[in-house]
Amino acid sequence: MGDSDSLVTCTHCGKSWDKTLLSKSCSNCFACTGCESYLCPECRYEIVVKPPKPMKRTKSDE
Repeated sequence: MGDSDSLVTCTHCGKSWDKTLLSKSCSNCFACTGCESYLCPECRYEIVVKPPKPMKRTKSDE
C-alpha cells in the first residue's frame, strides 16, 4: 500500500487530501453498504471513493 492509496482528490475543486484527515460523510444506513465518502474541507463537496451498493431484494418462498 503506497501513499497514493491514502490520497483522494476532490472532483469539484481539484485539491488532494489524505483520507485520515478528512471527515467521513456517512448516512448511517441501518445496514452498512460499505461505501466510502468524505467531505472536502475546501469546498464542502462530497468526495465519493466507493459508492454505496444497491439494496438487494430476496424472494421469500411461501
